[in-house]
Amino acid sequence: MNIKRAVFIFIISTVLLTFCLAALFHFLEMDMLSPFLMLIPLITSVFIQKSLLKQPIFGSGGLGFRLGKKKFLLLAPLYSFLFIVIVYAVSFLLNPDLFSIEQAYKMVRDTVTYNENSSLFTNILIAALLQLLLAPLLNILIFLGEEVGWRGFLYPNLISIYGKKGLIFGGLIWGVWHTPMIYFYDLNFGENHHLGLIFMTTFCVLAGIILQYIYEKSNSIYSVALMHGMLNISGTFIFYFTVTKEHRYFIDGGTGIVGLLILLIIAYLCYRRFPVKQKNSLIKSKLNNFN
Repeated sequence: MNIKRAVFIFIISTVLLTFCLAALFHFLEMDMLSPFLMLIPLITSVFIQKSLLKQPIFGSGGLGFRLGKKKFLLLAPLYSFLFIVIVYAVSFLLNPDLFSIEQAYKMVRDTVTYNENSSLFTNILIAALLQLLLAPLLNILIFLGEEVGWRGFLYPNLISIYGKKGLIFGGLIWGVWHTPMIYFYDLNFGENHHLGLIFMTTFCVLAGIILQYIYEKSNSIYSVALMHGMLNISGTFIFYFTVTKEHRYFIDGGTGIVGLLILLIIAYLCYRRFPVKQKNSLIKSKLNNFN
């Protein structure tokens, strides 16, 4: 089977399965199962890679299951953490009411590590260390679910067909894939579904370029899975300390205007430097067609 047809099957099957299962979980009031939707890109990509393209899952030409440059196992999630810290620091400067001592105390008291004999800062630090160091590792299978599908399968094949434009197309597809999560589970934007989908898709285009660049540099799907995990978990952790009524969905945070503007600068630099091996990949595609 040629690559274009395989990519088309991947997109349709991944999107349809996600929509159907998200709707089922929602109407059965089983929203706690929604994180497992992130495994769908992994499942569909492995099936198509092995059964339709007759390509390996592991090793050279596989879906990225290798440690690669080990320094990125630490650097990649650190980049995400620094991004979130900078974004919320800027958001706080623009919106000083975003955080409050009362909200911080309220959130800390709800943590399992809360110690009434320790200071607020100490309690927050302990909760943050446990959450940010352990959660990405404990949930890495969930984040691998997305990253194998997008970074390991879809993006490389789109790039082999369309060159750098494949990075944009991949981001648009990744963004649209979030539609049921936004409409059924109010992901990131509350009940502002329509505009939320536009912002999420924009975020996915920009973040997708950066993640794919790190994937190419690290040569490892684990690095970008940890990067993705830290992005989600650190963003959620800091969001819990914001005053909900003061949080502006489309301005503050990683998926607001503040985050998107910072991502735009980084994504532009990554796009400019992104190594494209379109010619060689197209030769492989023709060979697959011939076979």
